[in-house]
Amino acid sequence: MGNAKGAYWYGSRLSIEQARERAPYNNATSLQVAAGILGGMVWALRHPDAGLVEPDDIDHETVLKAATPYLGELIGVYGDWTPLQGRSPLFGEEVDRDDPWQFVNFRVS
Repeated sequence: MGNAKGAYWYGSRLSIEQARERAPYNNATSLQVAAGILGGMVWALRHPDAGLVEPDDIDHETVLKAATPYLGELIGVYGDWTPLQGRSPLFGEEVDRDDPWQFVNFRVS
């Protein structure tokens, strides 16, 4: 976020129909969450002596290989969203309109 190309989003686009083809009675969100859990479980089973680890220390390729069949289309796109979009003028709050990417603009009070 905050560079010349705007905000970058990477994720899974999975419709309810696609989710139910893969796992009946699920919706896209439940299947996306379960796929991540499945990927983490596969990693844990392959590394039984790893102990407690931080997410950054887990091999993302192993997780994605297990999860991808359940995620549908994986894409990355740039968008024009900033944390100032959609702010209500009805309530006064401290914001930095000159630089939308400042931390104060992410806080909601």
